[in-house]
Amino acid sequence: MDWTLFLKHADFTPAMADACISELQKKAVLYEQTGLMPVLDYSTTVIKSDAIMTPDMATSLGKGVKPLEKVPAEDKDWHPNSNEQVVLRDRVIGLDDALEHCGMGTVLQKPNQKETEMLIKAGSFSEESITILSDQFQWLPCDIKLDSKTGKAKIASYINNLHPNEHADLYSVIERFIEKSLPAWEIIYNWEKDFSVQRLRTDEAGFGDCPCPELCQLDDMNCSCEPWKRPVGEDEEPRDPDDEEQDDDEYEDSERKKLDDAWFFATHAVKLPDADPLAEKHVRIDSSHVKTHGFFNNKSQIQVIVKLANIHLTPDKPSYPGGSWHTEGQLNEHIVSTALFYYNSENITECTLDFRTSANGDELDEELSYEQNDHRSIERTFAVQQYQSIFQNIGSVVTKLGRALFFPNLLQHHVSPFRLADPTKKGHRKILALFLVDPAIEIVSTSNVPPQQKHWWLGTTGLDGGQGVLPAELGELVADEVEWPMGLAEAKEVRLKVMRERTWLKEEEEERLENATWNFCEH
Repeated sequence: MDWTLFLKHADFTPAMADACISELQKKAVLYEQTGLMPVLDYSTTVIKSDAIMTPDMATSLGKGVKPLEKVPAEDKDWHPNSNEQVVLRDRVIGLDDALEHCGMGTVLQKPNQKETEMLIKAGSFSEESITILSDQFQWLPCDIKLDSKTGKAKIASYINNLHPNEHADLYSVIERFIEKSLPAWEIIYNWEKDFSVQRLRTDEAGFGDCPCPELCQLDDMNCSCEPWKRPVGEDEEPRDPDDEEQDDDEYEDSERKKLDDAWFFATHAVKLPDADPLAEKHVRIDSSHVKTHGFFNNKSQIQVIVKLANIHLTPDKPSYPGGSWHTEGQLNEHIVSTALFYYNSENITECTLDFRTSANGDELDEELSYEQNDHRSIERTFAVQQYQSIFQNIGSVVTKLGRALFFPNLLQHHVSPFRLADPTKKGHRKILALFLVDPAIEIVSTSNVPPQQKHWWLGTTGLDGGQGVLPAELGELVADEVEWPMGLAEAKEVRLKVMRERTWLKEEEEERLENATWNFCEH
């Protein structure tokens, strides 16, 4: 199809149309053979699948989670976190004997300031110190044993806040979800090295031949094509040849400037790179690259943080305003990838997960060839603006029921707003989130930290009044005097501290990134 017949200076060329069709055909074959579809892919990727989470998996997860949902709202805390890290030195806490170690261990020393902060570039000639990890808290992953020959996953230490005996069936269900995540995680982990693509390449920015040299006065010295060379309409004030109105503050937001820019972009085409119509290097991955075992160079153990996230809407609270832009965790957790399973939803409107990242402004300025002061061609070529944010929106993926999403922790993501489809009825959305810790970096996990929940410990001692060695009243008195493990009230205090610290760190990071702007230096 000749797109240029429909749009003058068309940005979407026939070669691009052919390349898109070729790429989609290759990805369709990949999805048919593996159930995995890379999207929003370039130097990194997002992978979606509507095939790997089977209906029986979703049903089993729903049944396993039901007892947790019956817990009173004030007692729920499904977010995996820990207070000071209580470690059993030289000992490994297994899944079967986790409860025996409640209340044991020694407290790790806090990292010093040099370990929690680093210097980064702040402007052209200065640096600033930023906090990169917490000296107070860390989310606790569980250890996962991997069979390098079969690809099977086995949870080897307890999931924080999920009782290993009372919810034993749920452990086996979560293992299946972890197994299903491994192929996509493996691809994302190796994407930049093995599968990254760049569909369009250019080392210059500039405009083509001027279509109206008489208006732009190109025969004069030091003259160039500019928006304010537009001939004004009969209903407009004539331009004063002695007044350079484009330098006035009022011009920037004026209707005149809008008309000038519209004329300029309609008449002056930039020199844009075109695509390879065969898209031969646009899809570097095929089904042979999708592993079924031997993940992460035959790693025998990985670490995963488990989280359950539910959003409930009611006729009184019929809408969800959307989430904040963020990545997962701090450097403490070394999270490299996320898996999200949308296993249950009812009576909600369509919702998306949106992705963005910060671009490298310095690299663009250093490697791009362009004429002195020609910022417009750069803005037009790369869809960026001088002195505006270096954040670039990558795209969105619909988060429909039955879908699994996998993405690297390099990308910020954001849940779009949604509301009740039928405002007279209740609605909800339920997600299982799995965070993969960098397989190359082992962190403190539930193999090292004994359970911190006092009610778990009470159940093993008989002080809970169940099979009591003491009457229930005396058991409660003894339990109240025990400082560790922590009780519910203390756990809630810790949760608030975690949330405050993480919110502060994220806001500091967000402010720093939001203040970073494009600056096309003169050269």
